[in-house]
Amino acid sequence: MKIVCTGYGIFAPNTRSIDQYLFNLKNGVCTLKVVEGMGPKGESTIAGLIQDEDLEQIEADDKLKRLPKVTKMGVAAVKEAIASSGLDVRHKKVGLFFGSSLGATGEKLYQDSIHYANQELYRKVSLIFSHYANYHSITAAIGHYIGARGVEKTITTGCTSSLEAVEDAILYLKSGKVDVAIVGGTDSPICNATTYAFAKTKTIPLNQTLEEGAVPFQKGSKGFAMSEAAGAIVLEREEDAVQRKADIKGEIVDVVSNNDGINIFSLDESGDQMLNALKEVTMGRMPDYINSQALGIELNDQIEQRCSKQLFNHEVPYTSIKSMYGNPFGVIGILQVISSLLSLQYGFIPPTIRTTRRGYEEMNIITETIYREVHEVAITNHGFGGNNACAYMKKYIKS
Repeated sequence: MKIVCTGYGIFAPNTRSIDQYLFNLKNGVCTLKVVEGMGPKGESTIAGLIQDEDLEQIEADDKLKRLPKVTKMGVAAVKEAIASSGLDVRHKKVGLFFGSSLGATGEKLYQDSIHYANQELYRKVSLIFSHYANYHSITAAIGHYIGARGVEKTITTGCTSSLEAVEDAILYLKSGKVDVAIVGGTDSPICNATTYAFAKTKTIPLNQTLEEGAVPFQKGSKGFAMSEAAGAIVLEREEDAVQRKADIKGEIVDVVSNNDGINIFSLDESGDQMLNALKEVTMGRMPDYINSQALGIELNDQIEQRCSKQLFNHEVPYTSIKSMYGNPFGVIGILQVISSLLSLQYGFIPPTIRTTRRGYEEMNIITETIYREVHEVAITNHGFGGNNACAYMKKYIKS
C-alpha cells in the first residue's frame, strides 16, 4: 500500500507560501539574520524570526485572536496544505498528527504567567494559561479550526517531532483507522530561557557572522540557529487519492525512528543509532541525495559524515536546508519532507549555502543548486533527548 502526499503548506521566516519556499530553496535564499543583544551578556546570535507584522493577516480572523502565535502559524500551514490538496475534510475520518518541541511555552503570555505565579499574584495569571502550557491544545485548536473531529495526536520528541508525526500517520492510514491524515509541526521556541540555556551549553553561535556561525558542514561553526516555523502535509492512501483525481506530489515510502538510549545529560558521540535508522530506511538503496539534519553543531555534523562514509562511501550527495532556515525545533522534519517533495516534483537538489566545507572535504556536499531529475530522497533528523528519525521518499509513479 502506497502512502502519498496530495497537499502541503508552510509558514516560516521570509516564507508565506509553498511558492515562496520553492523559490528560496532553488535560489539558496538565507532567511536567517544576526540578531543583536539576544545573548545572556548582550552578545549577538543568529536566528530565523517571524515578525509580528507577518501574522497580521492571520490575526484578522476572529477565531484565532486568543490563540498563541505557535497555533496561528500551524493554522496557516494547514490551511494552505488543505487548499493545495483540494480535500474536503467533511464526512471523512480525519487524523490530525502534529509535532511540537516547546509548544507555546516560549511565548510572552506563558512567561508572564509563570512570573506572576512565582510572585503569588494568582489573579494576574492568564485565564488561558493552562492552554498555553498544554501542548495538545495546539493540535486541538487546529483541528477545531478546520472542522476535523477524528483522531488528534500531538507528538513531542524534540526536533524529530513532526517527522515522527508522519511515521504515526502512515501507521494509522495503513491500518484503516483514518481516511486521510493532516500532518505537520509548529514551534516558536525563541525566548530568553532557550537562548540562555543553549548559550550555556555552547550550542548556539554568539558573536559570529552568517559566514561563521550556524553553518552546516563547516568546522568552526559554533552551534545552530534557532528558528520558528510551521509546516503541514496531507497524506492519503494511493487508491483514495487516485479515485478523487488528486494532484499527487510524491510518495512517503517509510519513516524509521529510534533513540540513542543514553543518559539525557550526555551526548551520543558514536552516532550508531542514527546510522542504524538510516540503514534500515534505505534498505541498501542509493537515493539521489540525502536531505540532512546537519545544523552547525560539529558533533552532529560528524555523525552525518560517518553515515555518508559507511553507508554510501561518500558517493551520495548531501545537503542541509538548515543553512537557509535554521532549526525550528519540532518543525524541521516536516520542512525537510516538503523540501524533498518539491525536489522530486521540480527536479533539483537544494544547496547547503554559506558553507566552505572545511573539515568535510571528503563528503559530496551540494553547495550550489543542481537541476536534474530526482527520483528518491532520504531524510535524516535528530532530536534533543536522543531521538533519531529517518525517512525515504520517492517520485510518484502510479501503481
